[in-house]
This record gives sequence, structure tokens and C-alpha cells, in this order.
Amino acid sequence: MQEQITVGSLLREYGGNYISQNKVTKGQQSLIHLLSACRTGGLGSHFEKCDHCSYTEKSYNSCRNRHCPVCQQKEKLEWLDKRMKELLPVGYYHLVFTLPHELNPLCLQNKKAMYGLLFKAVSQTLLELTRDVKHLGADIGLVTVLHTWGQNMKEHPHLHCIMPAGGLSFDREHWVHVPAKNNFFIAGKILAKKFRGKFLYLLKQAKEKGELDFHGKLAGIKGPVQFNRFLTPLYKKDWVVNVQAPMGNPEKILEYLSRYVFRIAITDRRIIEVKDGKVRFSWKDYRTGRFREMKLDVDEFIRRFLLHILPKGFFKVRYYGILSSRYRKQNILAAKQLLAQEVENRKEEALEDGGQVWERQDTVWTEILECIQNFRQPNCPVCKKGRLRFAGLVKDVPWEPG
Repeated sequence: MQEQITVGSLLREYGGNYISQNKVTKGQQSLIHLLSACRTGGLGSHFEKCDHCSYTEKSYNSCRNRHCPVCQQKEKLEWLDKRMKELLPVGYYHLVFTLPHELNPLCLQNKKAMYGLLFKAVSQTLLELTRDVKHLGADIGLVTVLHTWGQNMKEHPHLHCIMPAGGLSFDREHWVHVPAKNNFFIAGKILAKKFRGKFLYLLKQAKEKGELDFHGKLAGIKGPVQFNRFLTPLYKKDWVVNVQAPMGNPEKILEYLSRYVFRIAITDRRIIEVKDGKVRFSWKDYRTGRFREMKLDVDEFIRRFLLHILPKGFFKVRYYGILSSRYRKQNILAAKQLLAQEVENRKEEALEDGGQVWERQDTVWTEILECIQNFRQPNCPVCKKGRLRFAGLVKDVPWEPG
């Protein structure tokens, strides 16, 4: 079986030439070197010991960089476990807010500012509309995750949002449910218009405060007149906001999002081969739902991968409303208690009316989820039963496995 080609192995072979032949930033150059050295002798090594038979072997250290396709599996599972425990016993919406492609060049030159505006515009849009008594009249919670890529690895900034179906009342005395007749608390077109207006307003403010850079091809829209002329068509364009109806098992969406919380652009398993200076990889065409293959020159593949490096210290996962970090624990506890009380009240009413009470037990999915969370594939090459665990760093001395 052919060994799996990885982003790291590709950068080890072609990264040096890319740096010498192209204009790269210090951050991009540093990332190329780091991912190239990941799980090689360049970053040193450590011992791993089987927890069943005590077999010991030496393994190379990983880079643990958030842009690496193979690192931070432990962090991913820990993040997923925390979010799973916070889930409320209600349906959850999955929303995706996408910026028009006309803004892509501005995003690439101003990642921190533009992506920050995206978070701000989306959160303000949803929080303001849901607090309006005409729509919901409650305080909602949001888990938001930034993606900057499409399946072809080009710039495609969009924000995934996970939102409980409903929210806490302003007095924190009950849970406000979305009316059963509605797929969402507000029409999608109204949501998209609000998002469009909010983002463009914030973008104008950022421009007036001098928070945006305009280099190269963007120099032509730096002036106030030119910038307003650039924005005019965006006010007339329909912006894309995708709203999926409440899901019975939001765990599935959380699991999907967790795959990209700690990596970017492409997974190693999508890379099929590197041959004659070209990279062949698979991608999903969402227009047809089918998987296809694409070939790119090695340099173009690396260029597209580097497009998605986030600024240092930039948080790509953020929480808002009742799920914001400061009051998250107490809000989740209050919501769970109120929802549990609702269930008890319904039971009592049904019994008083002489009805029969049936409880839905989603035991199959719960058992499967527990197996997924608790299962760890044995990876000891000797006993085949245990798992290799960290047992200390390797000193610079000769060593033999056993």
C-alpha cells in the first residue's frame, strides 16, 4: 500500500524551493519550516510505553501547531467533550454566514480586521434580532467557528454558528421556545439583509478609523469616493445565509466542526498523489454533491494552503450570548433546570388529564456517542491490546527499542 502523502511531507520536499521562488512572509516561512519538521528528528523525540505490556519505543515530537493537519487530536477531543456536555435538551440550528467573493482581496490583506468584523456582524445580527420581542424576545447562545476556505482551498470566508432553538427569558424565569410552526425565528431573507447592512456599516467604520490596509491592486479603492463606489454593488447583492432546521442530534454538527477547529484548508487523506510537479487531491462539489479530483501545480497548492494562516493570537472559535465565557456555566445550569422543569410539568398535566406518559429515550445514539468518546484504538505493535502513552523525552544518547 502506498504511503499516505501528507501536507508535511509535501512541504519537506517542495517548501524550500517555494520559499526561494516566491515572496513569502516571515509567518508563512516559519510555518513551512515547522510543518516540515513535524514528527521528524528536527523537533526531537520522546518515549512511548504500552499501558498493557510495557513495550517501549521512540517517537518523533509533533509541532502542535493549530494549522497542522495531523496535530492537536487531543485538543480536538477535549474541545468536543466540553461542548457535548454543554448541550441543552432542545433542537439546535446550524447557520452559515458567507462573505461575498468581492471582499476576498480585502480579507487577505486585512485578516485580523476583516475576520473580526465577520464575527462581530454575525453575533450582533443574531443577538439583536432574537432580543426583539417581534421575533423571539429572549437571550440566545452562539458557538461560532471561522472557516476561510472552500473545498478547492481558495479563499472563502464564512462563519459556522450553532444556536439552541430558543433562549432564556430576560428575567431568567423560563425558556422561550421558537414557535413550532416556524423553521426559524425569522425569515432567511430578513436575516441576510440585516447581516449585510451590519457588516458593511462596520466595514465603513473600520475604514474611517484607518484600520484597513490597501496595497497592490487594492490601492485603487483607498480613497473615500473610490471605496464607497466599491461598496455600492455589495448593498444591492443578495448575501448568502444558510439556515438548517433544528437538529435532533447537534452532536453530529459539533463533531463536524471539531475537525476544523484545530487545522485548516485540507486533510491529508484528501491528497491522492504528487507527480510531475502537480498535486492531485479530492474535493466535494456542493452543487452536485459529488466528489471530484483536482490537479494543481505544487507551488499553487502551497500558495492556497498558506492563504489560510490566521494572525497570531486570533481566536477562530468564539462564544456569544448566554454561552459567552463569563456567565456560561450559570446560564447553562439555569437553562437545563428550566427545561427539566418543563418536562416534569408536562408529565403532571398529562397524568392529571388521565393521559399516558411516554418518554423518548435516545439510547442508541447515546450509546454510540459514548463509544466514540471513550474508544481508543489499540496501537501497541507487540501485544495489540494496549495503547502507547508518553513516557518522557529522549536524551541525545543511542537507544534501541524493546
